[in-house]
Amino acid sequence: MKTVKITLILAAMAVGQFAVAQDKAQGKEKIYTPEQIEMLKAQKAAMKENREEFKSSLTDEQLAIMQNKELSKKARREALSASFSDGQKAIMEANRSEIKALRDAFRATITDEQKQLMKERRKKMKKRIGNMKDRKEQLKERKENIKKRRKKKKG
Repeated sequence: MKTVKITLILAAMAVGQFAVAQDKAQGKEKIYTPEQIEMLKAQKAAMKENREEFKSSLTDEQLAIMQNKELSKKARREALSASFSDGQKAIMEANRSEIKALRDAFRATITDEQKQLMKERRKKMKKRIGNMKDRKEQLKERKENIKKRRKKKKG
């Protein structure tokens, strides 16, 4: 009889955990409407398409600049932008304006409640990242301490 009760309790807990896990896993789906999610997907697809279109317009010389590891990222970006043709600059400007229009259209659909939820989500993410950095530093300190102890044992 006891084992049946324990089994039922464990099963109920497992079902409860599963339901909670499903609620947590939905993130953006909880904040945005299905239409807004579609808008975000369309925006992402447009950005990807624009990026591919622009990459296909790059010359071999420009590709060599991008792959040159001797230059810093900033120097590569400056050298690359200096080598752009008028057509490439026009493509970039058209891409920027298209993405800006999509973002503005999306922002117009966001309610105040959604803005608040997004703000809270950003705060949680920043907090998690901060915690991760702290953990990383703690692990680094532990590794150093272990190395010191090993050296003392050997020495």
